[in-house]
Amino acid sequence: MKPGPIGPLSEWLISRRAAEARERREMRETGPDPRRAIEQALALIALGGELHGWPAPEDPVSEREDAEMREQWSRLRAALRPR
Repeated sequence: MKPGPIGPLSEWLISRRAAEARERREMRETGPDPRRAIEQALALIALGGELHGWPAPEDPVSEREDAEMREQWSRLRAALRPR
């Protein structure tokens, strides 16, 4: 079976892979840029604030898992407490 002509999605994918390879090569040659890393981190924090408000809302799953962990830790401490 012969592959058909390259469509727009395939062209985009080939282009994206080439760009990623170029970016990796440039990163190896120049190394990380601390200023850019800080700028990107602050931009993500700002975006999170814009999308969800600040401070970020609590995650109910994380809160439940934290409560379970505290309960287990409490039981363990009680079991290991000298009598």
